[in-house]
Amino acid sequence: MRRKRSKEEFLTVYHALQDPSDITTPEVAAALKLDIENLESEISTLKANEKKARAELAILHAKPRISDLRQDISRLESEKSTIQARLASHHEGDPVQISPEEREKLEKEWKYWQRHAKVRRRICHDLWGQCSEVLPNDMTAAELWVSFENDE
Repeated sequence: MRRKRSKEEFLTVYHALQDPSDITTPEVAAALKLDIENLESEISTLKANEKKARAELAILHAKPRISDLRQDISRLESEKSTIQARLASHHEGDPVQISPEEREKLEKEWKYWQRHAKVRRRICHDLWGQCSEVLPNDMTAAELWVSFENDE
């Protein structure tokens, strides 16, 4: 006895024709895996190189261009010549006249600051003498002075 089938019971099966040369062997799969690993390694190296190149490019962008520097130099030179011309025009006239009271005041200030400079010079000389007396065996006074200059 035959049973009648409904439409829902039929199945459709699709299949694709395969090229027999596409069948991979374990050797081919291993070679492909090795190629993939090599390419992934190369990609990571290229990404690191790209990162390094971008950093160098950022440094280069931070530096001023030579053309900008040349423009700044020419602008500053013209400003300098303008200022020197103005300064020269101011000094072409009569020398500055100072009243005797002003001259006396300036001389007192000059003497005051000269005394300060003399005292500071003596203090510096005394301090240097004290520092020079307690130098380590492997250091000269000149090397100590250079070390002070480099600390600034």
